[in-house]
This record gives sequence, C-alpha cells and structure tokens, in this order.
Amino acid sequence: MNRFRPLLSVALCILLLVIPLSVHGIDPSKLPQEMKVGIRFQDTAAPLVMLYAQSGLELGFYTGNQFNRIEGFVENDDIMIRKDSYFLNMNGSFIEYSFDEQRDSGNANIHGPIHIQVGGKFNTRQDAQAFLNSIASKITNLYLVYEDGWRVWQGLYTTASNAQAGVETLKNQVPQAEYAIIPQNSGRIQVLTKAGKVLMMYNPGSSDFHFRAVPDKSGEDIVRLDGKTFRGSIIVKRLSGSDLTVINNLGLEEYLYGVVPREVSGSWPIEAQKAQAVAARNFAVNRVKLHGQHGFDVCATTHCQAYGGYSIEHPTSRKAVDETKGKLITYNGKAIEAYYHSNSGGQTEDSENIWTNPIAYIRGVKDPFSIGAPNDTWTYTMSKKQAQDILVSKGLDVGTLLDMMVTEYSRNGRAIKLEINGTMGKKIIEKDKIRATFGYNNIKSTYFTINAGGGETYILADLSQPPQKVNIKSSYILTGDGLKESGTLTTPMIFNGVEYKTAQSGISEDIMITGKGWGHGLGMSQWGAKKMAEEGYTYEQILTYYYTDVKVE
Repeated sequence: MNRFRPLLSVALCILLLVIPLSVHGIDPSKLPQEMKVGIRFQDTAAPLVMLYAQSGLELGFYTGNQFNRIEGFVENDDIMIRKDSYFLNMNGSFIEYSFDEQRDSGNANIHGPIHIQVGGKFNTRQDAQAFLNSIASKITNLYLVYEDGWRVWQGLYTTASNAQAGVETLKNQVPQAEYAIIPQNSGRIQVLTKAGKVLMMYNPGSSDFHFRAVPDKSGEDIVRLDGKTFRGSIIVKRLSGSDLTVINNLGLEEYLYGVVPREVSGSWPIEAQKAQAVAARNFAVNRVKLHGQHGFDVCATTHCQAYGGYSIEHPTSRKAVDETKGKLITYNGKAIEAYYHSNSGGQTEDSENIWTNPIAYIRGVKDPFSIGAPNDTWTYTMSKKQAQDILVSKGLDVGTLLDMMVTEYSRNGRAIKLEINGTMGKKIIEKDKIRATFGYNNIKSTYFTINAGGGETYILADLSQPPQKVNIKSSYILTGDGLKESGTLTTPMIFNGVEYKTAQSGISEDIMITGKGWGHGLGMSQWGAKKMAEEGYTYEQILTYYYTDVKVE
C-alpha cells in the first residue's frame, strides 16, 4: 500500500469543504513566480525555532527582487529564533516558561523579555554598531536591535525592578549615556546562539523579514529549520495572539519539487509524475493567498497540498517538474482547478455529485486504469452502537438506529443520499458529507453500497407492479388497537396467506459498507495515472483523459 495515499485522501476532501468550488481559473500569463508556504502557524506555531545554513545565515527584506541585508550570522551551529517572552534554560535547552515574580525573580536560568536601551535611536546599522563598539569594553551583553530604526540594548531581564537595578549599575559604567527600560513586545523576535547568547532582536511589524543562506559558490540556498531542509528563505513573524508563524518563501517550480514526491512516489514513471506536477501547479496557482490572513499563500499540509521541502525531493520528481515548467491545464483559456485523488475505483465523478457546483471539465469518466491498484476496493464495518454514537456526535440523533440505506446514486455509481432511520425520526446525509460524518479514512469514497443486516421484506400491493422492498421497522401496521408504528412492536409478524412469520427487517448489530476507490473521485486518479504511464501514455494524454475538454499549454 502506498504510504502517500491516506494523507491525500483526507486532503482535498477537507479542502473543498472550506473552499467554494470555482470554475474561474487564473490567466496563465499571470503565473506567479513565487510561493509562500506556511510551515508553522496557528496550532503548529511555536515559541522558538532553530535555523542553520552551511554558508551562514543573513537576515533582510526584499524590495522587488533586491535583497536588503540588515544582519548576518556566521555560526557553526543552529541559531535560535524565539519570541520576546520568558524562557527557562534546562541544561542547555530552552523552553517557554510561566514566570511568577515572587517565586522566580532570583532564578538566573530564566531569560526575560525586559531590556535596557543604551543610547538613543540610530539611522543606520553602522552608526549603532559604532556606538556599541565604543562602550563594549565597559558594558557586557550588548546587542543590536532593529525596531523602528536601529538601537543598542542590553540584557534579558525578568522584571522591571531588576532592569531598573541594571540601569543604575550601567550608569556607573557609562554615565553619559541615555537609558530606558524596554517592556515586552508581542511583535518582537529574538535571535540567539544555541547556547542562549543574544545576537540581535528585530520587530518586523507588517513587513516580511527573511532568513536566507549566505550565497556561496555552490549556488545552493538550503536552510535547515528544526531539522528539515528547505529551499529559498524562511520568514519568521508574530501574528496577534500567536506564537511564531514560520513561512518558506521560494520559487513556484522549487515549491513543486517538494510537492510531487509527497503526493506520489518518486519511483513512479516520469509521465505520471509530470501529470502530477502539472496538476499540482494548477492547484497551487489557484490557491495564491488562500492563507492571506496568516501572511502566506498555501500551507504545507494536506489541507492545501502536501509539501515536504528540500528534505524529500527526488531526482525524477525534479525532472518531471523541470520538463513541464510553466505548463498548465486550461479550459477556455483559464487555468483549471485541477482536483485529483488517490484511486477512482474504476469511475470518476461529476463535481456536483460530490459538492455542489457543476464544473464543465470535471465530468465522470470510466477509469479501468485504477482497477487493481491499492484501495480499488475496500470494506468498512461498524457496530450499530458506533454508528449511533457518531450520529449523535454530529448532531444527527435519530434515537435507536433502525436502518441505513442509500436512496439515491449518481449516474456514475456514487451515493448521493444516505437515509438514516431511527425511533426518533429520519435524517438524510448527502454527497461528501457522508464521508465527513463517518470519517474520511473509514468511508474512503462515496462509491459504496451498504448492508445494514437483517432480512428483507417485500410487499406486493398491485399485481401489475413488481414487489416493493420496505423497512418493516419504520412502517405502520393495522392492529386491533389501530395503526401502530412497527418499530414500537416487540415482534412484528407478517401473514403470508398460509402462516404467520416473524418479520426480519431492520438493522443488525453490524453495518458493512463495501466501496471502491479512495478520495472524492474528481479529476485525475493518481493510481490511474501511474497505470496509464506504465502503458505508454504521455502526461498530456493522462491529463486530457481525466479532465474533460481541456488543453495542456
């Protein structure tokens, strides 16, 4: 079983629950040259991260394509980037700490977010550095700060009173200098050695400040972030109410180097990887500024597209990207939303049968190429109690579960409506919400049939019509006391003209769902693309097979 598929199957399904389907792609002539990829943000934001580059790191900002360096760090080890907060030194490792002044004010192992400014504001780094050099023999632990201009600060004090005591000491050393106590700032970022010595601080405000490898003869621009390597630069910033947001800024094609081998194996045939590269390029360019509120375009998780950076690149995957550079799938001259999935199970689907909007180029096609691949068929069994608990947790309580049945299928064979019957009523779950309800890894696709157990009861109401299957548990029966809902009867009986039989309809203790494929089934099947490539199809033929009436240009 391919290790890439479980992540992907969840990926695009969740994505489209929160992003409206669009039929209006971008103009290919406006292809973005760079992507900003969120590596850490929101729940994954961290109080500190570690950076390293073999040639050293430099910090600066871009004006167009021009990099403006403000500081360099030539260290033989990681440097620590952390927020302006309290940190406890635990045998050389730093962890954010909940500081209590009464308990901790004398603890020398705690670094604080309060600082002393020595001197005033300087217009240039050179002026600030010159002033620092002039007093460095008298005051220790000085460092440069870029915050509304250049400044010289000292210390990592835990309290204002400790900082004030520090000011009095410094005045004895350099009496002619100006001094000010600097409080904690939620936008400030500290840069330190791995051992905890401050190298500098900066406050980017609304700007992007980039850490990048110092250019050298090798031409490599690889930066290591918390043990993983990335091309391009690393942006570290503070957003309101968040720890450090970390962004990888790099070229579009370089971004795809780290996407393709995460979505499909680098050992797959190159034409399949080319098809994946083009589809991923389409997907990326239609997601520019998807996470604009966080300061980047796309995330590195399967919510957008799986991205692993330089660490997971593969030579064949890079070749696939390079040989399709700039290529997009277009419909009526616009770059399409190139949805893709793991395995269609033998038939792809129309867009409106999974979500809502019909899209002309996302039409179901027969897909024999996906048959025989992992997850072309699957079975999921859950108990009646499990199903009831899930329904209650999703706000779909129907009481004691009586029956589950698909009441409508698409022309391509996928479930459109799942009817849930219980002692408290009936609920209808439609399309991809079926998977969202019971779990994307459980119900791998909506291409399924369901066997809720129990016997089947048919009623012949009219000799001119075929027998009709009914759920005897949710039917009404005429008794001596009038109409009664069958589900309220202990043992419903049916008279067949000769004798009475116990009705065996309704749900058993186990519900078995048998399905085909993994994913939403829209657009390209990745396993199908692999098979097509193995049979000699080109990437253009693969893409025009799975996407209707499109061009690759």
